Amino acid sequence: MRKLTVAFTGFLTIASFDSFAALNMQQYEFRALQDAKIPGRCVYSPISYNQVKLRIDWALGQGLITERASYWGKAYGYYPIVDMFSNQVAAVCKGDLT
Repeated sequence: MRKLTVAFTGFLTIASFDSFAALNMQQYEFRALQDAKIPGRCVYSPISYNQVKLRIDWALGQGLITERASYWGKAYGYYPIVDMFSNQVAAVCKGDLT
Protein backbone atom coordinates (compact mmCIF):
# COMPACT_ATOMS: atom_id res chain seq x y z
CA MET A 1 0.00 0.00 0.00
CA ARG A 2 2.86 2.36 0.83
CA LYS A 3 4.48 1.85 -2.58
CA LEU A 4 1.15 2.50 -4.26
CA THR A 5 0.76 5.77 -2.35
CA VAL A 6 4.28 6.90 -3.29
CA ALA A 7 3.74 5.92 -6.93
CA PHE A 8 0.39 7.73 -7.06
CA THR A 9 1.90 10.85 -5.48
CA GLY A 10 4.75 10.77 -7.99
CA PHE A 11 2.32 10.40 -10.87
CA LEU A 12 0.22 13.34 -9.67
CA THR A 13 3.30 15.46 -9.27
CA ILE A 14 4.54 14.69 -12.77
CA ALA A 15 1.09 14.94 -14.37
CA SER A 16 0.35 18.34 -12.85
CA PHE A 17 3.81 19.83 -13.27
CA ASP A 18 4.75 21.99 -16.24
CA SER A 19 8.54 21.92 -16.35
CA PHE A 20 8.74 25.42 -17.84
CA ALA A 21 6.41 27.15 -15.38
CA ALA A 22 6.92 28.38 -11.87
CA LEU A 23 5.07 26.50 -9.15
CA ASN A 24 2.00 28.49 -8.19
CA MET A 25 0.66 28.60 -4.63
CA GLN A 26 -1.71 25.63 -5.04
CA GLN A 27 1.00 23.44 -6.59
CA TYR A 28 3.52 24.53 -3.96
CA GLU A 29 1.12 23.78 -1.10
CA PHE A 30 0.20 20.41 -2.61
CA ARG A 31 3.85 19.45 -3.02
CA ALA A 32 4.64 20.60 0.54
CA LEU A 33 1.91 18.48 2.09
CA GLN A 34 2.67 15.43 -0.07
CA ASP A 35 6.46 15.56 0.31
CA ALA A 36 6.10 15.83 4.10
CA LYS A 37 4.39 12.41 4.09
CA ILE A 38 7.19 10.63 2.22
CA PRO A 39 9.83 9.27 4.65
CA GLY A 40 13.36 10.39 3.81
CA ARG A 41 12.18 12.98 1.29
CA CYS A 42 13.38 15.91 3.40
CA VAL A 43 16.07 16.40 6.02
CA TYR A 44 15.41 15.03 9.49
CA SER A 45 16.30 18.18 11.41
CA PRO A 46 14.55 21.34 10.12
CA ILE A 47 16.66 24.21 8.85
CA SER A 48 16.41 27.64 10.49
CA TYR A 49 13.78 30.15 9.43
CA ASN A 50 16.50 32.41 8.02
CA GLN A 51 17.60 29.56 5.75
CA VAL A 52 13.96 28.93 4.79
CA LYS A 53 13.61 32.57 3.68
CA LEU A 54 16.90 32.49 1.77
CA ARG A 55 15.95 29.35 -0.14
CA ILE A 56 12.48 30.67 -0.95
CA ASP A 57 13.86 34.02 -2.13
CA TRP A 58 16.45 32.26 -4.29
CA ALA A 59 13.81 30.03 -5.91
CA LEU A 60 11.59 33.07 -6.50
CA GLY A 61 14.51 34.94 -8.08
CA GLN A 62 15.20 31.97 -10.36
CA GLY A 63 11.56 31.93 -11.49
CA LEU A 64 10.89 28.49 -9.99
CA ILE A 65 8.01 29.58 -7.74
CA THR A 66 5.50 32.42 -7.88
CA GLU A 67 5.40 35.33 -5.49
CA ARG A 68 2.22 34.01 -3.84
CA ALA A 69 3.91 30.63 -3.34
CA SER A 70 6.85 32.41 -1.68
CA TYR A 71 4.48 34.20 0.71
CA TRP A 72 2.75 30.93 1.59
CA GLY A 73 6.09 29.16 2.07
CA LYS A 74 7.38 31.86 4.40
CA ALA A 75 4.13 31.94 6.37
CA TYR A 76 4.10 28.18 6.96
CA GLY A 77 7.84 27.43 6.86
CA TYR A 78 7.98 25.31 3.68
CA TYR A 79 10.97 25.77 1.39
CA PRO A 80 11.78 24.32 -2.04
CA ILE A 81 14.54 21.81 -2.72
CA VAL A 82 15.91 22.49 -6.20
CA ASP A 83 17.54 19.79 -8.31
CA MET A 84 20.91 21.19 -9.38
CA PHE A 85 20.91 19.31 -12.69
CA SER A 86 17.42 20.11 -13.96
CA ASN A 87 17.04 23.41 -12.05
CA GLN A 88 13.50 22.40 -11.06
CA VAL A 89 11.80 22.04 -7.70
CA ALA A 90 12.35 18.43 -6.62
CA ALA A 91 10.58 18.67 -3.24
CA VAL A 92 9.06 21.14 -0.81
CA CYS A 93 10.17 20.59 2.79
CA LYS A 94 9.28 21.95 6.21
CA GLY A 95 11.71 24.20 8.04
CA ASP A 96 11.75 25.67 11.53
CA LEU A 97 9.45 28.65 12.13
CA THR A 98 11.34 30.00 15.15
